[in-house]
Amino acid sequence: MRQASGMRYLLVLAIVLSMAACNTYAYYPARSKAVTPPPAGEEAAAAQPTPTAPPPPPPDLNQRVQALEARVQQLEDRLAAKEAQGYTAPPRARSTAPRSPREIAPPPGYPPAPAASGEKLYVEAYRLYQKKKYAPARDKFQQYLKSQPHGPKAADARFYLAYSYVHEGKHRDAALEFNKLVTQHPKSNLAPAALKQQALAYKADNQAKLYQGTLKKLAQAYPKSPEGQEAKKLLKEGGR
Repeated sequence: MRQASGMRYLLVLAIVLSMAACNTYAYYPARSKAVTPPPAGEEAAAAQPTPTAPPPPPPDLNQRVQALEARVQQLEDRLAAKEAQGYTAPPRARSTAPRSPREIAPPPGYPPAPAASGEKLYVEAYRLYQKKKYAPARDKFQQYLKSQPHGPKAADARFYLAYSYVHEGKHRDAALEFNKLVTQHPKSNLAPAALKQQALAYKADNQAKLYQGTLKKLAQAYPKSPEGQEAKKLLKEGGR
């Protein structure tokens, strides 16, 4: 009996050993498949970011300069062609906004500057006035008016004489001289402007009644003049 059990044991052992010989790794624990590491060069390349395409190079400076020169030449050629055809630039639009009648300042070039061949005293007075030497200019204007009260430049001399007082802030004296111009030269083209400036001188001197009265006189005496139109507008606004 024991011999039979031993034989059976040996048979089982022989079978097990034969099976083990067929598969060497059958009874060993499972191991993960080994991963072969990549070469050092490939690993460094993978670590670096993928380079982007470089931006296009800027246009060559010389090319840009040549393009600008060509453009300028085209414009010059077009301008020359227009000039050859008798082209003239359109006139600039003039402002239609009315000038404020409240400004006490002589109109530019009004009255016009004296000619070199004009009266000597008047020319000297005008030059002093232009240099803002108002007191000496006033003396010269008064000398001219005394020597030629009805001379060709009498109204102009009185006009600038009055303005010399305006520049010095002597509004009452200015109003008196403007009134003399209107009284002595009512048909002068300077009379409406002198009457308007007389009214403004009264206003600057806080003489409201004289200011409004002079505006009414201006509107009645010279209704078609620009100064007369301004006076009418001021009177409608209450004489402000």
